[in-house]
Amino acid sequence: MPAPHPLARRIHDRVLGLLGTALVKTEMCETLGNLGRQDEIPATLAELRSALEETIVELRAIMAELRTAPADEDALKNSAV
Repeated sequence: MPAPHPLARRIHDRVLGLLGTALVKTEMCETLGNLGRQDEIPATLAELRSALEETIVELRAIMAELRTAPADEDALKNSAV
């Protein structure tokens, strides 16, 4: 089996990791609210915002790489078949 494309690995390792962190932070806010610990929610929301901002930066970087990457000749040939 061939090694995964570097961008696929980056999406998996970085973007999905950041989105997973964001999901956990939303769950934490819900739990904190249910426990009556509303005073802790703003800090958790700040962490959530940070994770989402990092995700946006990473996705923009990946998109920029895709725009400037030379076309993969083999992929183009295979898609034309």
